[in-house]
Amino acid sequence: FFDVISEFLQSVDAVYFNIGVMHEDIAVSVRNALAQRLMTSRGWQRLGGTRSASIEMHLGPAIATMFFNNYLFNQPPKCYLLPLGADRLDLFLPVLGILAESGPSHFVAVMTLNLIEVTPKSSHLPFIVAAAMAWLRSYPDDTYFWIDHDIGRRVCVLIEGVWRLEPALLDSKQAVRLDVDRLLAALVSLGVVEARRLEETLR
Repeated sequence: FFDVISEFLQSVDAVYFNIGVMHEDIAVSVRNALAQRLMTSRGWQRLGGTRSASIEMHLGPAIATMFFNNYLFNQPPKCYLLPLGADRLDLFLPVLGILAESGPSHFVAVMTLNLIEVTPKSSHLPFIVAAAMAWLRSYPDDTYFWIDHDIGRRVCVLIEGVWRLEPALLDSKQAVRLDVDRLLAALVSLGVVEARRLEETLR
């Protein structure tokens, strides 16, 4: 099943994003159905909260493809969507959010950030913050996760980039601002330099 996900879903993405002959509802429903099946697997259920940065050889490519990434062993994972394709991500964010929050791990975090970093948009902010808050619940004091693997810095850079596109998103009256403040406070306590700078900038 894991091997089929990787091959089949990349073909679906090629038809939807590159050729444009598949309706968006079908593309979303296919990914959603495969994600639901993936989350019932033992491999996925063992992944959440693990302290290891390694990934099982069949599970890794399946998860990577869910987040529009290519993953080959001994090579850094890379998002295969170009900026024009990444601009059409919004419809996929609900299912990707479920995956990012239900399987908090080093691998899922890297796949998530690789994807959003292609073309950060203001509509991505709730997704980014919700995912980061889920990771924080699983790794509240883990500098290996937040600093050694660069997750903290990358999250802060994304939040700042989106905020600069639309500063009103993080006004003090916005509900997401409370979560951002909590996230940054936790990252500051862990020693993430970018979190301190962003916290001061938002003030």
